[in-house]
Amino acid sequence: MVLVTGCGGFLGKKLVTRLLNENVQVRGLTPSKTGDMDPRVELIVGSPLDERLLRKACEGVDTVFHLYDIKGTKHHSRSEMKKTNIQGTRSLLAASERAGVKKFLFLSSYEVYGTTKKIPTRQDDPKRPRTAYGKDKLRAEMICTEYLKRGTMAITVFRPALIIGPGTNNPVVLIALLMALGMREDNRLYVAGNGDTKFQLLHPDDAVEAFVSAMKTPAAAGKIYNLGSDNVMTQMDQTVKIKELAQLDSVIRHLSSFKTKFLSSILRPFKVNYLTKEHVFYLLNNMLLDCQTAKNDLAWEPKRINTEILLETIRWYENEKL
Repeated sequence: MVLVTGCGGFLGKKLVTRLLNENVQVRGLTPSKTGDMDPRVELIVGSPLDERLLRKACEGVDTVFHLYDIKGTKHHSRSEMKKTNIQGTRSLLAASERAGVKKFLFLSSYEVYGTTKKIPTRQDDPKRPRTAYGKDKLRAEMICTEYLKRGTMAITVFRPALIIGPGTNNPVVLIALLMALGMREDNRLYVAGNGDTKFQLLHPDDAVEAFVSAMKTPAAAGKIYNLGSDNVMTQMDQTVKIKELAQLDSVIRHLSSFKTKFLSSILRPFKVNYLTKEHVFYLLNNMLLDCQTAKNDLAWEPKRINTEILLETIRWYENEKL
């Protein structure tokens, strides 16, 4: 039996489908019921902070995939976000240990690194998270390390690049697509500065392949894996290529670093899902992860590069959202 927290989310649904296709018995934990969940999933609905519920969810489970988290404060308070991301992870680890779970796989984020000078970034490079989400994930990783030292569970941590693809619910991605595809005469794509930065993406199917491989691989115990696409272009080259491949009429506009940060600070009190701290980081910084450890240990290779991921997402958005 495998437990997937956040089974109703964008990535959780992908993982559940992949596990079911391999005839794995799946139990899902989600804070709210979803109507499109596969009936083969044993669904548990309730708060991921309910310790009694967590004990029930972990009964008879061999492997836990902990995907559930809160990424921002638009719909939740910072206190609730922090409690869910940090204390929720600790509570689930405690329930898993008590239930005799053998493997615990935790979804962290590239955001734990913050602004890095070393490119590509390795797992042991300094961590200086600049977002609340990144800080929460780093603290949750430390709790995983505490439990790993007990020797009761094989714990694996994943630090994926920004995960997007068809069906994405990432507000930054959705608003960027709206501005590029859904604003008629005012269609626009923004590039910060001269567009010479590189920002790695990850397709959800590639993420799921790494998760499932780690579940099956004894060498994954105690490891931290970066996950991201290969052959990343500069943001300017990537934008031009996507505009050509997707046949977009959008105008490419340049934002200076100062203007990007200034607009972000003005919009922040209004909780607008554009030019958020995460989006500004995407526009202004390099983010390239060294994924060689995952490739070596898990025999894993990302199948899609950034341009393929973006093109596939654009096609989905055109067909389903416009």
